[in-house]
Amino acid sequence: MKNVKIFLTALLAAGLMAGCSKKWLEDYTEDPTRPSDVSPRVLLSSAQVSYAMAQGDVLPRLSSIFIQQMTGTDRQSLAHQRYAQIGEGDFDQTWGPNGYAGGMMDLKIIIDKTSGASPHYAGIAKVMMAMYLGLFTDIWGDIPYTEAFQGANNLNPRYDSQEQIYATIQSLLDEAITNLQSTTSALKPGSDDLVFGGNLGKWIKTARSLKARYALHLSKRSGFNPAEVVSLATQGIDNNADNAQMVFAGPPNTNPWFQFNTQRLAYITQTGTMYDMMKAKNDPRISLYRSADSATMPFYGGQTSPLPFITNHETKFIIAEAKFRAGSFVRQDLIDAVTANMNYLGVPAADRDSYINAIPATPALDDIMYEKYVAMFSHIEAWTDWRRTNLPALTPVPNANLPAIPRRLPYPETERLYNDNFINLQGNDAFLKRHWWDVE
Repeated sequence: MKNVKIFLTALLAAGLMAGCSKKWLEDYTEDPTRPSDVSPRVLLSSAQVSYAMAQGDVLPRLSSIFIQQMTGTDRQSLAHQRYAQIGEGDFDQTWGPNGYAGGMMDLKIIIDKTSGASPHYAGIAKVMMAMYLGLFTDIWGDIPYTEAFQGANNLNPRYDSQEQIYATIQSLLDEAITNLQSTTSALKPGSDDLVFGGNLGKWIKTARSLKARYALHLSKRSGFNPAEVVSLATQGIDNNADNAQMVFAGPPNTNPWFQFNTQRLAYITQTGTMYDMMKAKNDPRISLYRSADSATMPFYGGQTSPLPFITNHETKFIIAEAKFRAGSFVRQDLIDAVTANMNYLGVPAADRDSYINAIPATPALDDIMYEKYVAMFSHIEAWTDWRRTNLPALTPVPNANLPAIPRRLPYPETERLYNDNFINLQGNDAFLKRHWWDVE
């Protein structure tokens, strides 16, 4: 009995002490699965995977249907073929967990943590942030950035105009190049960089190709300078070994096209306007783009297929178009671009050369944009090119839910519900209102 009294007295004393201090609880209130501080080495890999899923999931499925590279043939994809049943909720995952709350937030933390002593990490993060901003603004137009990433300090970030976002993209890429060229960096990326394994030279080329891409997007805006685009692109990615892309290791980390086709086989078929055009030209890429039953994508839809971010062939097509607009284009510029794409895909040399020999002696802009349209198969950038140039000439599908091919997508539902600065586009404007750069 005496021992019990002593124990109760000690317990009471501990309780009184706990009432004055919670220090003894500190080790128990920290969740080991949710650390308050994470190394840039961990954040970088996470951000790159998040970006790959943002770029490679629902967005290219819709855009590829819109510009008739593919055909929606079953369930919701059949509705998408008619520009129907595309709702705000379809984009919550892309915008939130794969975007602002995921990869973009990770990149913002890296930039804030490493811009001083570890500029190499800051440089890569700025290139990736520029990719995100370019992807999102070309889908939705005005988006948050200046007031984003503040958490509870600002739950209603205002939207930067698309013109502002484009200026931010170029500034981020300029800063990134400077960071990546630094001769000192306390932390040096390696295998945690899933794109280039820490190769800074390849990141610099990527930054310059991206600068050229987003400068070319302004081809319909006043002040556009095609010679500047050529200068930027010729300093960018110049061989297939330097392509910026995500290569998937295999289960459970598989290409998003593979995931979709595995779960929803034949919802989308690899037929349509682009296939018909390719067939008419005896294009040797057909068997690489579509399986015999047209249900899957041999090159881009395998478990470990690459997901290109920006490539040598895109850069060469940028050069070809910009040179055409500058009046300095020659046929070899287009041949270089098509060759780069066919080599990337693994087209046999004889088939490649036979196709290239049939390219017109004096290619027009229509020829350049057609070849780029085919080369950018399944990449969301192909939709942007069509919106910029209206090439190739496409017509809306019969019995469509809209009077024209969509030129944008609705803002996510979470923005309408939780951000007071949400831009509420009504009716057809949610799909057809032109972006700042999409001058009529």
